[in-house]
Amino acid sequence: MSADPLNDLVNSSQAVVDQLNLGYKTVAGLSYNAQLGYMSDGTMADSAKISEAQRVAYNNALSSMADMQFYTAQDFLMDQGEVALANMETAIDTFTEAATEIAVILEVTTMAEEAAQTNSDPEMQAVAEFAEANEAALTLQAETVTEYNDSLEEVEGYAQEAAAYIGIANDADSVAFFDNSAEQADSSFVDEVTASFEIENNWVRLDFVNANWGAAVYFDGVNGDLDLFKSTTDILLDGESDPYYTNSPSYVGYECFFYGTQCE
Repeated sequence: MSADPLNDLVNSSQAVVDQLNLGYKTVAGLSYNAQLGYMSDGTMADSAKISEAQRVAYNNALSSMADMQFYTAQDFLMDQGEVALANMETAIDTFTEAATEIAVILEVTTMAEEAAQTNSDPEMQAVAEFAEANEAALTLQAETVTEYNDSLEEVEGYAQEAAAYIGIANDADSVAFFDNSAEQADSSFVDEVTASFEIENNWVRLDFVNANWGAAVYFDGVNGDLDLFKSTTDILLDGESDPYYTNSPSYVGYECFFYGTQCE
């Protein structure tokens, strides 16, 4: 059997279609000329016939194609993960905007820390005067803090969702389980399967349009072998070396981030 059922179907069906096209032209030409008193040499019908070999080749290619799965559970899960990643990026943009507004306090924080360490009256006075002169700009607005807090939750939620879909898509046993489930339900991943991420159950569930049941894969390592959870410590260590953090005002400092000066 050919390893490329799609090309087999293209070639075998095109062979039949070519004969069909020739047949239409033959019938049209014969009919037209008969009315004018002209005839063929008697071989045209044979030339336009569909051979038994062509019929069998097409049917075999069609049957092979019908058994193929090109858009699999892995593809479907990765696509769900991409949607969650896009939502996460939107939430990150919101967080970045709010965090940048809050980051203006870094300047007064640095001044205050230095004054506290030296316990110098002149430096403390400088902090007081700076705070007085910039109080309006340095005051944290409730709306900004709410936006910051809410976006943090959204980032974490969408990150968990994306990780669940992508982590399961990378697990061969989970993909095989979902592929088999879809086959039993006679449901295509193109438009007959819906996915849901449920952190309260620690699973990703797929529901099949053609059946009254669904299938789920756990990702907590308790109800199955797949464990996608990572410790807070490890995640923060990963964050410490990520460019999003190392380019942030929290890492490079106020002057460097906002003015491009005093960058180390």
